[in-house]
Formats: sequence, C-alpha cells, structure tokens
Amino acid sequence: MDHRERSLIQDVIFDRWSWRLLILLSSLMAAVTGLAAPWFQKEFIDHLTGSVPAMSLGWYATSLPWILLAFAAMLLSQGFSQLTSYLGAREAIFLQRRFSRRLYEKMLSLRADTMSRHSLGEAVSLYATDVPGATVFIDQTLPMGASTLFPLILAPFALSAFFQTPLLPTVLLIVAIALLNTTLAFRQSRFFYRFKQLAAERTGLVNEWIQNIRTLRILGWTAAFEKAIFRKRVVETDNRVSMVTNGQIMNSISTSVTFFLNIATLAVLTLWSERTLSAGEILAVLWILGVFLTRPFRQMPWFFTFGFDAWTSLRRLQLFLDTENRMTRPSERPSPAAPGEAALDVANLRLVVNDQVLLDDVSFAVKPGEFVAIVGEVGSGKTLLLLSLLRETGAAFGRYRIEGRDALGLSEEELRGFFSFVPQEGFIMSANLRDNVVFDYDTDPGQDAAVLKSLKAAQFNLDRERVERGLETEIGERGVNLSGGQRQRVSLARVHYARGPILLLDDCLSAVDVDTEEKLLAQLLNGEWKHRTRLLVTHRLTVLDQVDRILFFKDGRLIEQGSFHELNERSKEFRDFTVSVRRLAGEAPAPLLPPEVSAAASEPLPALDADKTEGGE
Repeated sequence: MDHRERSLIQDVIFDRWSWRLLILLSSLMAAVTGLAAPWFQKEFIDHLTGSVPAMSLGWYATSLPWILLAFAAMLLSQGFSQLTSYLGAREAIFLQRRFSRRLYEKMLSLRADTMSRHSLGEAVSLYATDVPGATVFIDQTLPMGASTLFPLILAPFALSAFFQTPLLPTVLLIVAIALLNTTLAFRQSRFFYRFKQLAAERTGLVNEWIQNIRTLRILGWTAAFEKAIFRKRVVETDNRVSMVTNGQIMNSISTSVTFFLNIATLAVLTLWSERTLSAGEILAVLWILGVFLTRPFRQMPWFFTFGFDAWTSLRRLQLFLDTENRMTRPSERPSPAAPGEAALDVANLRLVVNDQVLLDDVSFAVKPGEFVAIVGEVGSGKTLLLLSLLRETGAAFGRYRIEGRDALGLSEEELRGFFSFVPQEGFIMSANLRDNVVFDYDTDPGQDAAVLKSLKAAQFNLDRERVERGLETEIGERGVNLSGGQRQRVSLARVHYARGPILLLDDCLSAVDVDTEEKLLAQLLNGEWKHRTRLLVTHRLTVLDQVDRILFFKDGRLIEQGSFHELNERSKEFRDFTVSVRRLAGEAPAPLLPPEVSAAASEPLPALDADKTEGGE
C-alpha cells in the first residue's frame, strides 16, 4: 500500500516496524537487567553477612563476584534504557519527515477554494505543533510505555518468586495506581489539546494582525484587534494554569506511591511471612520498590498524558489529510468535439460552492495568440474563471481542452505547464530582485542579462525604481519595499522570464499609472507577447479597444462576447457597465456611446460601496 493512502496510525505502527520491535526489545532488556541487579545485591549482602553458608569451591563462595554482577546489571539496565530513548528519538525524526511530506503534498493538492476554509494559523499549527506532537507516539509514548509496562509486569512476579510475597495484592495495588494516573492523564491531555487549539487560534490572530497592521492602523482598528489577541491570551493562560496544577498533582502521586508500596510490602512480609527475611532480602525488596519501580511510576502519568496528547495531534493531522476538494457536478449536456485549432476550448463550465452557483454554463474558445479581456462587475466570477482554468476550484467542465489536448486528463503539473499566471496581488519573496524575477533562491548572476531584459519589458527600469543595489536589492517580506505598481510589474517580469504559452493575467495593470499602462500594452502585451495567448481580467476601459475580443460576465454567466465596438453597438448591459466604470473612475462618458447612454452618464454619481473593492472577486 502506498504510504500516502495509509492512515497516520498505520504509519506510526508499520512504518519501519522492525525498529519499533527493537525499541520494545531494548526496553525489555532494561527491565530484566534492572531486576537482576537487586538479586545480585541480595546475594552479595547475604554472603557478606554469612546468611548463606560458604562453599568450599566455586567463584560464588565469596561476595565480590556478586557485587560486580550487580554493578554490571545496573550498567546494562541504564545502557538499554538510554538505547531505548535514542531509538525512539531517532525514529520520531523519520516519522516527522514522513508526516511533514504528506502534509506538504496534501496542501499542494488542495485547491484555493478548499484551502480558504483553513486559516493560516491552522496551517502553521499543523506544521509547528501537530507534526511533532503526533510523533510523540514514537519519541515518548512507545519508549516510555515500554519502560513503564515491562517493570510493572515483571516486578510483582519477581517479588513473588524471590521473596514469596502474595501476587494478587501487589497486582491489584499497581492496577489501582494505574487507573488513578490514567484518569489524571486523560484530564491533562484535554488541557494539552485545549492549549494547542488556543495557541493555533492566537497564532492565526497574530499572523493576521502582522499582515494587515498598516490597514488596521489606517482604519483605527489596531486597539480593538489587539484586545482580541489579549483576550485569547488570557484564556490560554488560564488553561495553562489548570494544566500545570493537574500535572503537579500527578507528579505528587507518582513520587509518593513507591513509599506506600514499600510500607505495604514490608508489612505483608513482616506480619504474614512464615520465615525471617535476611538482610539481603530486605535490601532487595527496598531496591525493587524504592528504586527500580520509581521511574516507571513517575513515568506512568506522563505516558498516558503524552499518549492522549499525541492522539489529538494525530487526529488533527488526519482530519486535514482527509480534506477533499469538492467537485461541482458536470453538465449533463453532451460535449461536442473540440476544435483542434483552439488554444483554449471550454464548454459548460459550472462552479458551485456551498450550494451557491458562482459560475454557470460558461462556454468559450480562444485562438492561439488571441488577446482576450474578461470584464464584469465585482463578484461576477472573473477571477474564479482563471482559477478554474488552473483547476484551483471545484469547477466541472462539459469540455476542457488546451491546444487540442483533454485538459481534464492531464496531471496538475502538466496542465499548469501550459499557463503563466499573474495574480492581482503578486507574490513577492523576501529575497533580492533577481531571485524574485527568476522565482528561485540564490539565482546565478550569470542569468542577469535575461532578468534585466524581462524587467525592461515589464517597464521596471532600475534607474528610476529606487533600487539602489540593482538586482541585489532586497525587496523585503511580502514586497513591503515596493509600491503596488512595482509589485505588479515584477510579477509581469517573472512571467516574461518564464515564457508560458498561455497567459492568465488577473487585473495586473490595476496599480500602474496611465503612461506605464500604455507602454505595457504597446511594448509587452501587444508587443513581445503578441504571439502568445492572453486572457486579461481588467477594470480598465482604456484596455478594451486594444484587445481582440471581450468576454463580458454578469452574475457568474458569460452573457456577451465580441469586440469593444460590437458590444457597445448591440449590448445595453455592456454599455451600462462601461458607464458605471467611468462614473466610479470620475471620467466623462465615452463619445462613442449612444446618446441615451451619454445622457444617463450625466446623472449624479452614486455613493461608492466600501465593500466593492477590486480584490472582492
């Protein structure tokens, strides 16, 4: 079975299973040699005090070999114990790599609409907290459980065999202590789970606060947002206090239990034993109960605590790995044959999210080298269309072909090899300008000529853009040292450098000035890229008379397509749209519009809706 198809608990049990067995064997040997030490000590004391008759022959006639054996047994016990811990830590590292890889692959497989249901804080918490937390099964729970279980099982039988102590009372007492520790440990695990949950929520709030600190300050929401973080921290602190208190109770019980075991066992041996115990036997009993069992009893509550805690982390990871991309049901209409000459051929595209139809019955074809603009009101589905073409949504297609190939049969890597995508808010790495264009770290300066050519094509002139160190200029995290227009032009330069055959451009000119827009259109979009297929989402009317065709969207449907002049002549809805865009931009109505539309444009401007921003797709 492929490890990606197995559950995480199967990975914990069966991944490198021979090493799991070695951990158990090492722990068993630590318990056996640990019990041998007090037996050899008993023989040493009894030979030393004359409790055992001296033999005329044999190495065991003197006390010295027994103490050497006791010392060797203790060394072996400690050595096997350390080996158990080492093997557990070593295997946990391998398991963390496996879990991290599965989590990474899952995040890459989830589309944008699916990942939007998971906060940034959750993703950070899964990597930083739950991956190490889940591998505690191997790092702590398995070694600690074996180091606890084997001594607790073997000790009652050793006491019964060595000193004829009653077996049942000792077993019942150990079981009662185990049940009490299990109860406290389960309670502790709930505190741990709550602790991780609160930490993830607080991390999400802090990340959101950091990413939007400028906007929050401008809007005057900084204090209110920080209060929410502090409130979450107070709840987190209260939970932590309860967790520490419960842990101290567990520690108190586990450290004092050997004292009561000593009293109980010695009382049984003194009051009910039919023979007199030797000095060596008394020392051995005290050693087993007061030394050998001290560590298992102290580990017992934490064994359960770590086990429950690891289970909650494992469950959180498994829930995320079980997340599936929701798919929209495909259209039931038959799909006609695709025209072979189309660069893009889409039929009956439909997208439904949470029972809401966001794209419905979208069909169009784009010829190789065609320049197509996608326009419509905010929320009409323009950006969702581009993401659907990249298979980043759960959209269903009646037909989807790219350059004559069935796109639905391509892997994601193969499909995305056809596209270059420029989002409205371009991703900027915390690296220098060269790395951001090449989109890789530690780029060889030998590629500078190609990088500079791409920047020039994107109208990013190093002499005019406040980049004192040229391509070595550190842009800063998330492009904080760049303006919006500069970030968009760096993204365009990146696409120019990558040379993908089909360009998906999501309002990538929205932040540039008019002069730069004209140069980009003339020298790049209709210049160097004139033979590449281009789909441009835009709110700029100045672009529309320079494209080959316009796709006009309204409420998730493609209602019109044609050239700018064709749509103006035949579509009142398109004319109304252009008028509304000009009004919002504070421009005069276009002279090519019909008289009745120009008259409508002279009416008072409507109030702007603060929620209708260009990023509201």
